[in-house]
Amino acid sequence: MTKLQNSSEPETGTRRRTRLLASTAVAICLGVTALATGPASAGEVDDLRAENAALEARLEALATDMDVLRAQVAANRVAASEATEAAEAVAAVPQSVITSGSPDTSLSISGQVSRMVLYADDGNQSRFFHADNDKSSTRIRFQGKRKMDEEWSAGTNIEVQFESNASGDVTIDQNASVIDNNSFTERKLEIYVASNRLGKLWLGQGDTASNGTAEVDLSGTTVISSSDIVTIANEVDFVLSGTAGTSSSDDPGDLYSNNDGLSRDDRIRYDTPSFAGVKLSTSWVDGDEWDIAARYGRDYDGFNVALGASYWDSSPTNGLTGLSMSGSVKADLGTSLTGTWSQADSDAVGRDTETFWFAKLGHEWSPFDIGSTAVSASYANADDQEANGKGGDYMDVAFVQKIDDLGTELYGMIGQFEPDVPGVQLEALTVGGAGARVKF
Repeated sequence: MTKLQNSSEPETGTRRRTRLLASTAVAICLGVTALATGPASAGEVDDLRAENAALEARLEALATDMDVLRAQVAANRVAASEATEAAEAVAAVPQSVITSGSPDTSLSISGQVSRMVLYADDGNQSRFFHADNDKSSTRIRFQGKRKMDEEWSAGTNIEVQFESNASGDVTIDQNASVIDNNSFTERKLEIYVASNRLGKLWLGQGDTASNGTAEVDLSGTTVISSSDIVTIANEVDFVLSGTAGTSSSDDPGDLYSNNDGLSRDDRIRYDTPSFAGVKLSTSWVDGDEWDIAARYGRDYDGFNVALGASYWDSSPTNGLTGLSMSGSVKADLGTSLTGTWSQADSDAVGRDTETFWFAKLGHEWSPFDIGSTAVSASYANADDQEANGKGGDYMDVAFVQKIDDLGTELYGMIGQFEPDVPGVQLEALTVGGAGARVKF
């Protein structure tokens, strides 16, 4: 911005030119007057000098006004440029258009789309499917929260999924996509009240206390590989060996349950605050089922630890009680080790205890600027599932590449089920797939 000069500062070029012109004009006028009228009296000379001084003052004032106007024009140009840049910057940022019905309540909308090309080979025939990844399905959620004060808050959670051809529902000989009633299905429809000192109380459809205690995993590949192995090709039947494709009555869902607690259900649940990384939970579920769980998570010097364990009782509805536990340790350099062990006891006479274990070795690092890269190899074993002696082995390898700026994960895996059913020889089932999960 142009700096205005006061009367004590040196004259600007404009002012000097103005003063020179004024003096010259006055001198010319005096000379013409003298020639026309003859010698002027002393009084007339004084009057002319006074008029000259007044004229110079007026021209000086005009020059000052011109300097001020020039400075204002320059300042306006700068302000206009800055305003334009600010407007362009604001226009470049997406503006929030989602608001709550209450001015004191926050509302967030989020979700994901998770699609893959799935491959299955039952030992007799193989095919590809366009599928929704049932390990982390396509879904949308609405979360509301309102703070009563610094201690208390309350909130709501609505989460639904919409899957076309879910990877856990496809069959090897289907001729059309599997769409469950062509509608949204509930995942979470719940409310809660939370206290910093007292914990959190949930009511409605949502995670029971034991849900997830068999699936703690820090490997970075859970979007496509986890202890919940049956979410890929769950309904693809095993084929009887040597029968040219005769299907058995068994599929992975019958032989490979990780017994991950009571899943999601209509329940009332309570979580304690976290004490030194430990949190306890319990829930009472519709149908008079109940569970209790403990979780632990903490960063140590050089590695991170996460653990989960639960006892659950679903005997009123399906005659089972069980224990589920899992843990994962991840070093700062990216290598992780994950393990799961679970069992379920049946009320049925003569039934042996169902068991399941799972182990995974993983590594996550950042060879690219776009996001981390993770790889893993897993092995699982199930025994006495559904009936005495039924079970089998499972193994897979998986890959996940994150693209942070796009909220995207690209993934791929290949695995194999090797079933074990007494008195029956079944072909191994090979599964694989590649896809992407995009979060918003």
